[in-house]
Formats: sequence, structure tokens, C-alpha cells
Amino acid sequence: MPRLNHAAVGHTAASNLNSPTGGHQRPPSDSRTTAKAANGNAAAKSGPAIIVFGSDPAGKPTAANFPAQQAGLATKAAELMQLRVLKIDSPELAQFAAQLPVGRIYASGHGFVPHVRPAIYDQLLQFADPAPAPGLPATWDDIDVGHLVIARDESNAAGGWWEAIVIAKEGDMLTLRFRDYPKQAPVVLHRATLALLKPTAA
Repeated sequence: MPRLNHAAVGHTAASNLNSPTGGHQRPPSDSRTTAKAANGNAAAKSGPAIIVFGSDPAGKPTAANFPAQQAGLATKAAELMQLRVLKIDSPELAQFAAQLPVGRIYASGHGFVPHVRPAIYDQLLQFADPAPAPGLPATWDDIDVGHLVIARDESNAAGGWWEAIVIAKEGDMLTLRFRDYPKQAPVVLHRATLALLKPTAA
């Protein structure tokens, strides 16, 4: 009668203590899975570096983001297509760029920059062409259109002083819009009744 192999019927063979794995075999590594994970991590870290935008020949707004490794080619493509390039240099712009479509570069050197909604394009223009900050007049005589001053709100009993931008001027009478309350009606005040943010001694 043949002898039974006890290790084959439920007994575990003794571990080889001299083995670096303690006698137990390691599962085979999948190099393809490792490479795929590495590529995925690299793509996640790259992120958009620039935005290419402008109008197509029909006048429709177009915009797309490109990663850092394509920034040079995308910039050249923008020149060929007569489009603009905006470097992503702030967290706010990076967050905005993430909602734009990703562009593509062709072998011809041109790029694919898809159409975007006008509302999205208007937001992009605010990043690309921000409105200049209102100036601060040094003296009351210097107050002019576009300057930022402090004006009293006389529309209610509580009153209060608030930042206001001069939007029109007629002599010493100035029309002002309260900066933080754009929906409130403008007010007309004499320049002498205003306060300055950074006045200089006369």
C-alpha cells in the first residue's frame, strides 16, 4: 500500500527558517499594474499649467488648458492660431482652469481648443484682463473719476461710512457708487464731505 503524503492532505510543510521570506512564497508582482499606477500619479500631479484662449474665425469663444509638459508646444500652437496664452499662477486660476476642456496638440503644430460657453469665457477674461484697482487721491482737490474714497451713507437713519468709487464729477459735486453694494443707487456728494483713505498733509 502506498504511503500517504501528509503534507498534501492538510498538514503544512515546515517553514524554511533560512529563507528571507520565512519559507512562505511572496505573490508575484505585476509590473504592468505598478507602471500604470505610477503613470496615473504623474498625470494627477501635472495639472494644467497654461490656458490657451481666444475667438475662432467665426467669433465664437474658445479655451482649453494644457499641462506643463505641453506648455511650449501649446504656446507655439497659440501663435499659429492667433490665440492668447495665460499662465496659471494662482490657486484661484488653477481651480477655474480645471473646469475648462483639455486641449490637444497635433503633429502639424496646431492645437485643438474647443468652444466654451460665453459665461465661462467672461470669467476667463476677468483673470486675463483684471480691472485696475481704483486710485487713492492724496488730497480732496485730487479726487477724480475712478478714485476710491470713504463716503457716508445717508440713505438710512443708521448712516455709516463705506468705501465708494467716484463714477462722475461736476465741479465739486461727485457721483459715487458704494463699492461693496453695487446694486444700491449712486449718491451725489460734495468732495468736502468725503473722507480719504490715505490723505497727505497739505
